[in-house]
Amino acid sequence: MEKKMTTMIAAVAVVAVVLVAGAFVILNNDDDGTKNAAIASQLQIRGNANDDYTIDGKDLDIVNDVIAGTKTLAEYPLADVNNDGVVNDDDVSLLKDLIDRKDGTTVYVVCLDRNGDSTTVQVTYPLRNVVPYGTNMQLPTLYANGGQYVAGYFVSSYTTAEASISSTARYLEGSQRKISDAAWSNFTALDASISGGLGAILVDYSGISVISEKRMGDLNAAGIPMICYESADATAEITTVLTLGFLFGGECETMGVKYAQTAWNLIKEINDKLKDVKDEDKTSYICCTMYIYICGASSSFNTSATTAGGVAYASLNSDFNTTYTDNSTKMASVEALSKFTDVDVIINNRSMDWGLTEEQIKNRVIDTWDHDNSGKSSTEYFAKFLDKLVYIDNLLPGAVKLAYMAHAMYGDTFSREWADGVLQDYIDMGTLPLRGQTLDTVLAYIDLSTYNAVTA
Repeated sequence: MEKKMTTMIAAVAVVAVVLVAGAFVILNNDDDGTKNAAIASQLQIRGNANDDYTIDGKDLDIVNDVIAGTKTLAEYPLADVNNDGVVNDDDVSLLKDLIDRKDGTTVYVVCLDRNGDSTTVQVTYPLRNVVPYGTNMQLPTLYANGGQYVAGYFVSSYTTAEASISSTARYLEGSQRKISDAAWSNFTALDASISGGLGAILVDYSGISVISEKRMGDLNAAGIPMICYESADATAEITTVLTLGFLFGGECETMGVKYAQTAWNLIKEINDKLKDVKDEDKTSYICCTMYIYICGASSSFNTSATTAGGVAYASLNSDFNTTYTDNSTKMASVEALSKFTDVDVIINNRSMDWGLTEEQIKNRVIDTWDHDNSGKSSTEYFAKFLDKLVYIDNLLPGAVKLAYMAHAMYGDTFSREWADGVLQDYIDMGTLPLRGQTLDTVLAYIDLSTYNAVTA
């Protein structure tokens, strides 16, 4: 199984997920008080001692209690603000600078290394001159309204959704799945051209293969921090936006908090409405991507749908689980899923830009539903599942994707109007990728009734 872990659950045994006071908190059994202990936190910053959405005086109280011995580092691992393994006056001094949001402060960010393990990297606050790699990290950067601080990008595929990238940002000539040697040279040249160098490279873990050991060596030699999260997962994406918002500072921090708290309220609502649904009565799902690629159990698309209340078909059918072990596997034939027709829902994740006219919406619905896959329509691959098949726009904010997944799996509990309302909330909050959009210009969700309506 592919080694993929979010920072919140890396190397820990998760025992419970609870929602308290609007915060989504993961509890774990790890009682190791060393700096290598896995940390369960939403704001992935050392100094956020109480594991909430911000750094403030409450965190300082905990750090002082750890120094006094009334609390322990094992209980509050993020109280080690400077990541040196002890809590003392140095941590107090650094934390006060963080509370004051002092320019030039060194921030210790908890994230993933290239092996998927929890690590801590240093960046300077406020974070500037970043280079995101891949859509799954680029969009969270922009949702935090951090496009103004993007110094370069390897690819920009979605004209409207990515329009808030700074006009001065340099195109480095990469692609969604590969950074060529020439593109990497452009990246290192960009770093050399900026006074003080790049602030960080931002990478989604699903694309970590582009950062080879040699390239990691290049980053270390140049002093460029790598901030990596498994941001393709809807829940981890929320954490990513919150953390990047804090690092960018100012109105970006405000946006990050608003973005995350709206999402946590949404997750709480889903959990509350489904709390009495027995495991055996939960909706089963298979996730797909790129039209005819089947997502294995380790895929972040599956973890997102589980957060939305479903149960992965891979956990119910051992034959399916052993057949689809990779993150994603192309369907070998139109009969590939014929043995698994008892699944309840097929959730197909497709990245789709917005800013569409009514005619463009119609054309995209038809193109998506009837998409040509080497001479065969998608409808041939899903012929036995057309009333179970839905497409959800993968560019949307994590909470919005969760809302539409919940609707797809529990339509009687979560109406289409409810899911549309979540999208409207994110449009209204002022996150720049959705600026100027309406429910009529964003094609968020396609099902058979959508297709039938535009082809009637």
